[in-house]
Amino acid sequence: MKKVINILLGICIVAMIYIVYGSIMDPIRFANEKGIRDRAVIEKLMDIKAAQTEYNYQKGGFCDNFDTLAAFIKTAQLPITKKVGELTDDQLENNWTESKVLTLYARATAAEEEAAKLTGRRAANKRIEADTLWQKAADEGFIVIKEDGTKEFLFSRETEYVSLYDSLYHGRINPDSLRYVPFSDGVEFELSTSSDTSKAGVISHTFEAKTLYVNYLGGLDKQEIINLLEDCDDRGRYRGLKVDNNSGNWE
Repeated sequence: MKKVINILLGICIVAMIYIVYGSIMDPIRFANEKGIRDRAVIEKLMDIKAAQTEYNYQKGGFCDNFDTLAAFIKTAQLPITKKVGELTDDQLENNWTESKVLTLYARATAAEEEAAKLTGRRAANKRIEADTLWQKAADEGFIVIKEDGTKEFLFSRETEYVSLYDSLYHGRINPDSLRYVPFSDGVEFELSTSSDTSKAGVISHTFEAKTLYVNYLGGLDKQEIINLLEDCDDRGRYRGLKVDNNSGNWE
């Protein structure tokens, strides 16, 4: 009889150890897996924010649907300015600015192009105008005019256009899949936009992309999910992750 009791006590002790171990490890396992899924969702939300930021810059407002946003990512171009040289102290003291230098270049180039289209005295006058402007640029130290007439630009600002998709994402994402919440089996992020006009007549645009925890934490400990949602309610927080044009609620 004593032996049976000892065996039962042993079983009870093992069961208690298992229960205690589970009560300690289950929240840890949940937190670890939630962290993995959170990071994947946050990365998608930040990718959406990056696209929306550039969309707003180019279009003057945010995009309210993923079809249009995906098409924008695939086709949009980003301006990249290549810079050569900086204005010297002497040039700045002479009231030169980047804008004034570029305007001087533009006037000289336009005069050259007009001269090529004209004939006779009108063409000659335009060539003189172009040469005078280029010489002014040389005298101010912005260019060097070589013996063969070619120009070496000591100061220039040239804008090139590159693919937004390549520049922002480097081929890392599929624009058509940006809408889908990781670990959700096809659930899409909620995407919304709004605009507000101040008393001064200034229009401000906002966007929000979000998803609920329950959309991507499926398969994890149900009680831990319930605890998480109750904690959100107690704190008055959204029951998931979201980002707008300012920040994300995880920051």
